[in-house]
Amino acid sequence: MDNRSDLSTGEWSTPRPAAAALLVGGLLLVILGVIAASDPAGMVLMVVAGVLLLAFGAYAWTIRPRLAVSPGPILHIRTLSGTRDCTPAQIDQIKVLNIRRIGRRSGQLEIDVIPDDAAPTDQSDGLRLDTKLYVFGRWDLGAAPSDVAVQLRQAGFDVDG
Repeated sequence: MDNRSDLSTGEWSTPRPAAAALLVGGLLLVILGVIAASDPAGMVLMVVAGVLLLAFGAYAWTIRPRLAVSPGPILHIRTLSGTRDCTPAQIDQIKVLNIRRIGRRSGQLEIDVIPDDAAPTDQSDGLRLDTKLYVFGRWDLGAAPSDVAVQLRQAGFDVDG
């Protein structure tokens, strides 16, 4: 969580220790799969699982910060394809969605971004069909999505809910 007095800035991403744990676990699975697996099928499964953990850990380690806000306000959304910088006018909707899964509640921060080349909407209900949806969970942000939504609202973005 960002405790600075300047509420117009902040950044959120997967905690580095969690990404490091994925990398170490993946490396161990690959090494043990090659060395200790007694059957070929077990070796293949362990190596594939290790490679997937390594890929997920590398993603969590390198794509940082996943979400950031800077003065202006400008919202920076980082993905594998690059960073998208959005002003409040380019954001169609930001909302926190609380979902009940397997007996526990989890939150997601949903951000609908209007594409740069989008035409103005003329629909009376205000719904847009051409937005790009970004979804962030606690894992992506390293903080509760509801807390991030509060900070985005304080920075000057319109947050539903």
